[in-house]
Amino acid sequence: MALKLRQKIAVIGDGIVGSSVCYGIVNQGICDELLIIDRNKDKARGEALDLRQGIEFMDRNMKVRAADFADCGDCEVAIFCLGSPQSALKRDAEGHVIRSSELEAACKIVKPSVEKLMASGFNGYIVTVTNPLDTITKFIWRLSGLPSNRVIGSGTTLDSARLKCILGDIIDVDPHSINAWVLGEHGPTGFIPWSMASVGGKNMDTIQIDNPDRFRGHSYEDIKHQVEIAGPQVVNLKGHTNYAIASAAIALARAILYDENRVMPVSTYLDGHYDCHDVFASVPAIISSDGVKEIVDLHLSKEEMELFRHSIATIEASNEIATKLL
Repeated sequence: MALKLRQKIAVIGDGIVGSSVCYGIVNQGICDELLIIDRNKDKARGEALDLRQGIEFMDRNMKVRAADFADCGDCEVAIFCLGSPQSALKRDAEGHVIRSSELEAACKIVKPSVEKLMASGFNGYIVTVTNPLDTITKFIWRLSGLPSNRVIGSGTTLDSARLKCILGDIIDVDPHSINAWVLGEHGPTGFIPWSMASVGGKNMDTIQIDNPDRFRGHSYEDIKHQVEIAGPQVVNLKGHTNYAIASAAIALARAILYDENRVMPVSTYLDGHYDCHDVFASVPAIISSDGVKEIVDLHLSKEEMELFRHSIATIEASNEIATKLL
């Protein structure tokens, strides 16, 4: 009797980030079959061939192929890596992308993709890295009709990883040993709840007091600024970011497929948690074969809750624009 393939992932959008996600999935071998979907079918076919030919050197076997949305009905996970064409974005006088323009362009490219995915009979989990992340995650959820726990935005997973990396360099500790988050919006209003940051069970305030030499004059505001410019620094140096965000998306997919019960700060549906309703924003959540199995309710300080509410208000303003594009 032939055994059924156990796990199947579709990567939607084969741009710089999407191709990095595909390579990481094959390299880590987290599924049995990988589908690559892109409007440029020749590029998707070439990507699949290139990856398939490299499996010889990865001590595993996987099916990798270019596909259409109609092939996604039995996929466990679909990862949205769709990006807005730069030509479709409007910019201000200083050359910065206008966020409402980015949102409109993203909605136009995401909407038909979600509709085609769901028409295939897809009933799995959606992971998305498409910006503006929090609003697009809610947009996808509403379009898909899936339960909210099965539509997950990468949120501040990458922001938090950058924070831990920066803190690790400052205090000379492996970032894996640091507990610290960026919460709220994946964007300018995301904030760091320092009251929750710790290393080895010791909170960050106490570490600062006991080890002033380790911080070498770095204030919390300085560290937050370093987190905020981390992405733009990469873009300025190499023209784009891809490996880190791809790794975040793969980690989410792996946590779902392997029921890891891993706590990650993801953009998830809040409807009562943190006194917020009908909004997707980043908070720590347990990711398992249930998708978002449970939201972790942190006891934020009064000041941190004010920052959280401000971040939520920014997301909600963006959501109002997206609602008109449904």
